[in-house]
Amino acid sequence: MSKKKPDKTATIEEPVYSRSKLKTDKTTTPVYSRSELIAAASSFGVKPEVMAGALKLAGKDTMTKAEAEKAIKDFLKRRV
Repeated sequence: MSKKKPDKTATIEEPVYSRSKLKTDKTTTPVYSRSELIAAASSFGVKPEVMAGALKLAGKDTMTKAEAEKAIKDFLKRRV
C-alpha cells in the first residue's frame, strides 16, 4: 500500500494566498496587499472606500491585519 501526500490546502498554521504573490512562513505575520485589504473591508466592519482612505492616509501598500485595524481607527478619528 503506497501512501499519498495530502493536497496542499489552507490551514490556520500555514496560510495559502491564491491571489497574492506575498508569501509567509510559520514564524512571520501575514502581510496583505492593498487590493486584498480593500476586498476584505467588510471583515473589518467598514466599506471599501473607508479602507482605501485608511491605506492612503497611512501611505502604505502592504500591511498586517493589526496595522490595517490601526490605520482604519486613525482614519475614522482624523480631523476634517
